[in-house]
Amino acid sequence: MIDIKGIIAAIPTPFTSSGAINEEELGRILNFLLRSGIHGIFAVGNAGEFYAIDMEEKKRVLRKTLEVVAGKVPVFFGAGSASTAESIRLAQMAEAEGADALSIITPYLIKPTEDELFSYYEAICRSTSLPVLPYNNPAVTGLIITPRLMNRLAIIDNIVGVKDSSGDLGMTLEFLRINKENFAVLAGRDNLILSTLIHGGKGAISSVASACPELAVGIYNAYVSGDYDEALRQQMNFAKLRQLFSLGTFPTVIKAALQIRGFAAGNPRAPVSALSSGKYQELSDCLHELLKF
Repeated sequence: MIDIKGIIAAIPTPFTSSGAINEEELGRILNFLLRSGIHGIFAVGNAGEFYAIDMEEKKRVLRKTLEVVAGKVPVFFGAGSASTAESIRLAQMAEAEGADALSIITPYLIKPTEDELFSYYEAICRSTSLPVLPYNNPAVTGLIITPRLMNRLAIIDNIVGVKDSSGDLGMTLEFLRINKENFAVLAGRDNLILSTLIHGGKGAISSVASACPELAVGIYNAYVSGDYDEALRQQMNFAKLRQLFSLGTFPTVIKAALQIRGFAAGNPRAPVSALSSGKYQELSDCLHELLKF
């Protein structure tokens, strides 16, 4: 088991102009994040366009990530899918390649019952020895991991926490009441990182942290050092940036932010498109104001 805490950057998958995986640029982004003091890397999640890349591409992204990170911080891999069988294949591939932990989003397009969701996670956990974080993101999948379900899942040995992107702090607080040693509740909404920490959470899995790690790491470091005024200041700045997600379809804003900072992350795969020039400029102005670069 690993010590899950801090800011875990949910990285985008960079593409070349022809749409291929850009491993060289992935390496540059990862080294930037490591230099910035990030506490973990999450590859092939929503920000990594897991829905748009195939198994072999996912393996390439994971291999490159593990090569560059080289054990400096834990590497999490997104192994969720719409089917149990596919999630098991992804989990076993990730374990074979050397990932440190898995994040498993609920299925999507379908509406499983609570018992079916339990069976989904139970089967995946039985297929791997890796630590598993169920991923609660009802806005994306239309499914909620309820506190009742999470309490049932917590009994499974290798379920070690939950990533909560519900945006509902009340639900996060219920997850924090789960009575399991070293159970890590991580914020999935960038505007709730500090609130989650204050109430006993361990940190966050953040896509914006991939482009602006200084702000996210600043929230966490200020909080753990007891400088709550600075933590709040950094959180308010980070929340301002999060509001700009509305400029485009996720994760195009993350990729545009990286481009503004000098990284060739490429455009998302269709049907998601790049930002218009006006929206790109709005994002650029905000980044320059917040980061002073």
